[in-house]
Amino acid sequence: MSEKVSYKQALQRIEQIVSEIEGDNPDVDRLTDLVKEGLELLNFCKKHLKDTEQELSAALQDLEDL
Repeated sequence: MSEKVSYKQALQRIEQIVSEIEGDNPDVDRLTDLVKEGLELLNFCKKHLKDTEQELSAALQDLEDL
């Protein structure tokens, strides 16, 4: 991903991609581009969720150590 996007923006774009695929019947080249972009965004979201889970776990562990 060339530009910095937030998790919320990534989810919104994924929703747009799904709508475009379902509704516009894109040609094969456009479909390929949309699927690639969607997968990139899904990977971004997955990594973001994993990182957030680790941060929260560490914070909760710090609270338990108090």
